[in-house]
Amino acid sequence: MDGPVRIGWRERVGLPAWGIEAIEAKSDTGARSSAVDVKNLKFLNEAEDEVSFEVVLSRTDRAQTIPITTKVKRHSKVKSSNGHVSERVVVETEMELGGVRKKIDISLICRKPMQCRMLIGRTALSEDFLVDSSSTYLASERPKKIRKKRVKKKRVKASEATEGEA
Repeated sequence: MDGPVRIGWRERVGLPAWGIEAIEAKSDTGARSSAVDVKNLKFLNEAEDEVSFEVVLSRTDRAQTIPITTKVKRHSKVKSSNGHVSERVVVETEMELGGVRKKIDISLICRKPMQCRMLIGRTALSEDFLVDSSSTYLASERPKKIRKKRVKKKRVKASEATEGEA
């Protein structure tokens, strides 16, 4: 490969070790660490060195998940963009984007209010990626928009509505 892969601020990332072909991710050069949206995080033993959780795949349907069981790499204190410090579980997995496969550390957190299910921080981006903040989906395929059919409501005139009430 000749130099870093140019990526947009939003991409679809694969997490092959977890069986995830594509998850919506935001490239964030302001964040040091990466994070993924999970629910039902549980420690599997008293040593807290193994966890189970569900990776949330959709912003609009939190029931779309993939269950994962893996080893804990470490516990880390992370300061969010609003200054709140929280302790997080960090695990290691492989990320695939733009033809690059690399092992990354990723913290497990509920990202329900966020637009993207995953955040890719500087540590995961370094050396392999160059972020173009004015573009999206430069190294991955833009997701297809699913358009819901609108149900046309029959308009009822005010005079017809009051006649039925009498």
